[in-house]
Amino acid sequence: MLSLGLGAALLASGCVLEEDGSNPFGLDGYGELGTDDGGDGDPGDGDPSTGDGDDESTTGEGDGEGEGDGDGDPSTGEGDGDPSTGDGDCTGESPYMGGWDIGCCQDEVVPGAWQPGQITPGTVIPDWTFTDQFGEAVRIYDFCHEAIYFEYVALWCGSCQAMAPTVAGLFNQYDAQGLMTLSYMSENAQGGAASVADVQVWADNYGQDGLVVFSNLQDVWYPFGVDQGGGSFSISLPGTMLLEPGARITKLGVPSPTEIQAALP
Repeated sequence: MLSLGLGAALLASGCVLEEDGSNPFGLDGYGELGTDDGGDGDPGDGDPSTGDGDDESTTGEGDGEGEGDGDGDPSTGEGDGDPSTGDGDCTGESPYMGGWDIGCCQDEVVPGAWQPGQITPGTVIPDWTFTDQFGEAVRIYDFCHEAIYFEYVALWCGSCQAMAPTVAGLFNQYDAQGLMTLSYMSENAQGGAASVADVQVWADNYGQDGLVVFSNLQDVWYPFGVDQGGGSFSISLPGTMLLEPGARITKLGVPSPTEIQAALP
């Protein structure tokens, strides 16, 4: 199992890993926006040290003038308003294979305190860099200008699979209005570390044109952990939060359509 640190355990109603270790795709059903049935949050399941048999896991910048490479001219596809991303800039061509627009506000975002059990609406998320479904490094603050529907999933999780078509639909509906969807894969089908292949499978199976990502970071689960005492946290999957522009949490849990619309830039 993938260690999440601090005794965190992943829980999900109906998310049972098959005995043969196969990928449990093919689940029918769609998540209903505005509800959150991703797990029972049973406090008895919150400690991964118990071994109680549950499916738990413990997870060249452009200079703005001149010609040639790095000239910062968005019309050329060369140069970059953000040195962490490569070609493209915040006023021109996307630096990402996914074609997602990036903002010009990265340096204006100030991350907040980030501790499990202490994250609330108003907290600004860290400046994470993940790996996306194209195998590229993607900086979350590049989307500082947009609202972000952020979900924490596992490949083995049936409830997460059931919600995936809804998440794909949200991107299709609100992309032009400034919503990015981000599915963060915490574990693969066997409960181990996720890979590029896993996020590619997720994106392809559910037609998700927003971000599908993974990383080896150990603090991404913090907003979704429920303190069970003794340094143990349970996480009901999928874990969901909504960010407003500026990478600030505006809703912990599944947002309603009204809340999504209110978060749009």
